Amino acid sequence: MKLNIPIGNYIVTGTSYDLVLSEKRIVKDGPNAGKETLARLGYYSKFEHLVKELCHREILISEAQTLQGLVLHIDTLAKSIHKSVAE
Repeated sequence: MKLNIPIGNYIVTGTSYDLVLSEKRIVKDGPNAGKETLARLGYYSKFEHLVKELCHREILISEAQTLQGLVLHIDTLAKSIHKSVAE
């Protein structure tokens, strides 16, 4: 089993033994400047742990100023994850 699930700015890849959460980034300098690359954020043995880390990261970078805004951000993320996994 080989996974390759895009979720917004993230990619979930893995095999039957592990899951990898990566973030899409643009190289800023050097010979590959301007090209997209994947930065590994972590390795996980269970999908639920990967999703918790993804939610944690999104909460930290969220620009929500209220609890309602944060709930909306998390709900949008949940829908994005559900759509990506269902495809």
